[in-house]
Amino acid sequence: QIGLDAALLKSGPETSGVDVREVAGGCICCSAGVMFEISLVLLLQRRPDRLLIEPTGLATLSGILDTLARPGIREAVDVRSILCLIDPKTLDGKAASVEVQDQIEAADILLASRSDLANASELQRFDAWAEGLFPRKLLVEHIEDGRISLAMLDLVKRRASDAVATTTEAQRRHEVHGHATRTDHSAPQDVVASREEPLIRREHNTALARTMGWSVWAERVFDADRLDRWMFETAARPGMRRLKAVVRTGSGWRAFNITEGATSMNPSAYRRDSRLEIIWMGDGRGETREIEEGFLACLAARDDVRLELD
Repeated sequence: QIGLDAALLKSGPETSGVDVREVAGGCICCSAGVMFEISLVLLLQRRPDRLLIEPTGLATLSGILDTLARPGIREAVDVRSILCLIDPKTLDGKAASVEVQDQIEAADILLASRSDLANASELQRFDAWAEGLFPRKLLVEHIEDGRISLAMLDLVKRRASDAVATTTEAQRRHEVHGHATRTDHSAPQDVVASREEPLIRREHNTALARTMGWSVWAERVFDADRLDRWMFETAARPGMRRLKAVVRTGSGWRAFNITEGATSMNPSAYRRDSRLEIIWMGDGRGETREIEEGFLACLAARDDVRLELD
């Protein structure tokens, strides 16, 4: 309610040439949303080279992203990397918070902050937890003293123009102020569906199982009721072992996680694209076409999605 951060940030010589605007009186994504928009427009009129938005740890980041996507604002901004810092020493308590879950889901990059103060087991637990997130993060690293490579800010480029966002090995190797940071070298290149390529399919086969995945352009909206029915019907099919999804529906973004004997469906802060991933025990080749057709049949409008199967 009072607001101290702006005064503290302006007090150092390193902030020369930096204009700090503080939105006090509540979270910038809800109670102070109007003031956030006003401050945002005023800053954009000055045509800054870079605009950094740092919400409180109690903010719902999805609300901020929705504000940035509104007509009149989205034409003036190019939203790049979204970073989320987590203290690995307090991971268990923080992960239970609805607000922090929202920030984690919306982030492209996940950073274990204060890693020099965490022990090896706490960092290993953080890594294992980050590895299990869906969708996978573009980058997971350990940092010290809040120092990050500036290259991280541009790891995601041209999000607003629906371009493909990828990570390369060169981009993912960082030296941060002399400290080597951890990089998840096993993470595959991440391709996001776009206006030019609204539907992307990925498949992987092993001797025991088949993994099928789809990415649909974020501007395409699914019918919530139709999707709910299809998800649970598909999850009940013989051979189905795991179904994960994050989908934009007419009722908002939703996350699905369905396994044998366990089902969860919750609001999601993810905003990059709609994604579905299925693990099918056995070959499953005969199921791919039917599953894809059923998934796309849940779209509220299918004009921009062309179904082309091999």
